[in-house]
Amino acid sequence: MSSTLAYRIGAWSWIVCGAGHTVLDVAMRLSPKPDEERVDAALRAHVFELGGIQRTSYEVMQGISLAMGVAIVTVGVLLLFVGRLASSSDRTRPAILIGLVTSVVMLGLSVALLPSPPIVLLTVASVSFGIALLRGEPTAAPR
Repeated sequence: MSSTLAYRIGAWSWIVCGAGHTVLDVAMRLSPKPDEERVDAALRAHVFELGGIQRTSYEVMQGISLAMGVAIVTVGVLLLFVGRLASSSDRTRPAILIGLVTSVVMLGLSVALLPSPPIVLLTVASVSFGIALLRGEPTAAPR
């Protein structure tokens, strides 16, 4: 596998992870299980003020979750963009290292705190960026 392909697989793993997170989050809210409905009711009952705005714990948790999905997609898109810029300036190693380090940190957090989908996707991303680093070729085709 070439460094270019490995790098792109790593970046696309982030995009798929974020998009999957967002779609799954919305789907779970549209048809919650009975146990989840009880938890949601408790979260809705807890109102607090943050920065002069009143929110329920449910609203804050949903906002954080949806923002997380968007942010993860954005990281993947930025990794693709950084890879393209790096390949045109012959500075691929820092771009690969950014992807690798960020993926490994997120993988560690996922293993400790999250279910299997992000663990799998961030493992793919980490391995892919590791392969790209070992191959040392350009991360994207020149323009």
